[in-house]
Order: sequence, then structure tokens, then C-alpha cells
Amino acid sequence: MKLVGPRKVHNVPPLRADENLDDDLRLVVENAYDPVVRKLPGLDIGRAYWGARAGFPYGGDVVDVFRYADGRTSIALIDISGHGIRVATHAGLVRHALRAVASQGYDAVGSIRALNRLCIETSAFEDDSEFFATAFFGIIAIDQRSMGYVSAGHEAACLVGGSGTRFLNATGPILGLFDDDRAFRGDTVALEPGDIVAAVTDGFTEARNERLEFLGPAPLATVIEDNRARSAEEQAQAIVARAFEHAGARLADDVAAVVLNVEAAVSKGESNDD
Repeated sequence: MKLVGPRKVHNVPPLRADENLDDDLRLVVENAYDPVVRKLPGLDIGRAYWGARAGFPYGGDVVDVFRYADGRTSIALIDISGHGIRVATHAGLVRHALRAVASQGYDAVGSIRALNRLCIETSAFEDDSEFFATAFFGIIAIDQRSMGYVSAGHEAACLVGGSGTRFLNATGPILGLFDDDRAFRGDTVALEPGDIVAAVTDGFTEARNERLEFLGPAPLATVIEDNRARSAEEQAQAIVARAFEHAGARLADDVAAVVLNVEAAVSKGESNDD
């Protein structure tokens, strides 16, 4: 698949000097959207982001990868309502909030429940009625070959393995909408070497062509199958490129993708220093 378009498919570019943001704020925003992903034991993880808005490319889509001291790794794909600098600040908030609660030993369900409460209380405190988000949050225990995950109102995530494709459907509502922990549940999937987990924001599924036809979630699995031999980063870029090819100049929303390739199981004591 050709990975080109009017703007190169890549992780979020640096802000231009004329964006009227001082250097400190620019660093904060860039770090929220484009943190470095280290090589992790048994995992190849890639991300891609396409900002639909010219000038200020940072919208409400957040991709985060984090490894905890106990050996677990989390992947998060979050789509916050809105665009612009207000949403960029919320992006940093939710990214580090998930890291913080999961660092305390919470599983994916407990972490998302805590984030939902934070969204609700932040909305009330800041008098912001538009702080809603969808989220896919998975915590991988590579030594146990498993991933516990929650999909809070998120449409498109899938596991592509040797036995076929399984779509990881929503397990709870949109974040910030219901103050009810019972509304959020999770699921667990087994992971084997060669398995691929991919998730996208709704800028992918809702991309429209010239006939106003939605791309939908099914092409996500197709892109992964067509690019199985490539790296996770290349797969993520191919996913974003597929949305652009479908919609072209009509791509009106940001598109973010995260891809996780399972390379091998490792022991609990293995270091992540390469």
C-alpha cells in the first residue's frame, strides 16, 4: 500500500514557529501526542496519527504506550470530544491519569472506571459539559500471554491471529457520560506469537468517500492481513493511509492508530533495556 498523500503519514509533526505557542507549551503538547515508544520485550508496537486540521494538527486523539515496573505493558487509544488547545490539555490529563491508576495495580476495568470518574468530576469542576471520550485500554501481561482490555464506546479494535480475526467490541459506554462503575466491564484475550492487536479512532471508521459512504471497521482487519510481514509502525501507517485513500480531501476528523505485534513470550524478570 502506498503510504503517501497531501501530507505525509507519520506521528504528529512539530508545531510550526508561527503557531503562537511559546516553546514550553509546544513541548508539553508534542509530548502528549508523540511520546517515544521504547522497544519492549516480546512486543513490537507502532503508532500513527493524521491531524485533519491544518495549522493546529492536535485534536482529541491520544495514543499512549507504557511499561510498568511489574512487567505489564499498556496501550491506550483515546478520542476526546473537540479540537484545539483545550482538548490538547485534556489529552495530557487522561494519558497520565491512566498511567497513574494502572501503576497502582489496577486492571484495565479499574483504570477505566477511575478515568470515567475523573472525566465527570473535571467537567463539574471546570464547568465543561463537553468532556467526553471513547477509549480502548489494554494491559498486556506478555509472560502470561494475555491482554485484559476495556473498550469504552470505542468502535474499532481487533485481534488478528492464526485462527482468524476477532473484533474487540465495546464493553462499556462513552467516558464522562454515566457515573456508574457497573456500566464498565472488561474482557481478556489470549495472545500468541504472531498475533496482532490493532485499534483506531472513529476518524478511520467514519471516513467518507465521494459517495459519502463510511469506511467502517472491517477494513481495519484487511489492512493488517495485507501488511502482516511489516513492522507495527508500518502497519499503523498503512491503517491511517487507508482512511485517507478512502476519503482523500474529505477526511474531516483526526485518525489515530495503534498496533501491537506479539513477538514472543518472555519471563517476568526479563529487562526492557535494549
